[in-house]
Amino acid sequence: MKFLSVLLLFLFAVVSCKKDENNTTPVVKTIEELLTGKTWKADEIRVQLSNNTTQYYKRGVSGNTYDTDSLKFSTNNTGTYYFSGSSYATTWNFTDAAKTKMTVIINQPPTPITVYLENIQITETFFKYAQYSSAGGISYLASCTRLPN
Repeated sequence: MKFLSVLLLFLFAVVSCKKDENNTTPVVKTIEELLTGKTWKADEIRVQLSNNTTQYYKRGVSGNTYDTDSLKFSTNNTGTYYFSGSSYATTWNFTDAAKTKMTVIINQPPTPITVYLENIQITETFFKYAQYSSAGGISYLASCTRLPN
C-alpha cells in the first residue's frame, strides 16, 4: 500500500508539472526583419521646404499626391520606391549602431536622390521617421508615418 501511495504521489507530481503547451514565448523580430517584411505605404507626411512652403499629406483625403507612394526594403540592402505608377530601384543602409538612422538612395533619373532618415521607430504596424534631403536646389525636412501595404 505504501508503494502505491508513493507511485500515485509521483504520478500526480509529474502530471502537475507538465509544461503548458499553450504558453509560447513571442518571437521578437529584428529591426531588419520588421523593415523588410512588408511594403510601407505613406500614411501621413508633413513637409517643410526651403522655399518657405509646406505640404501636408494624409492618406485617404481627396487631392493627395502621395496615395501611390510606398517603399519596399529588401534584405540585401536594395529595394523599390513606388510613386505615381513608376518604380525606382533603391539602396539603403543603417548609418548608426542603434539603427535609428539610415540613408536611402532613390535611383530616379537623371540624378539619384539621397534621403536621410533619422529617429526611426518601427513595429509590425507602423514605420515612423524624420527625413531630409536636397534636390533641384530645394531642401526639405519631413516627418513621415508609413503603414504596411
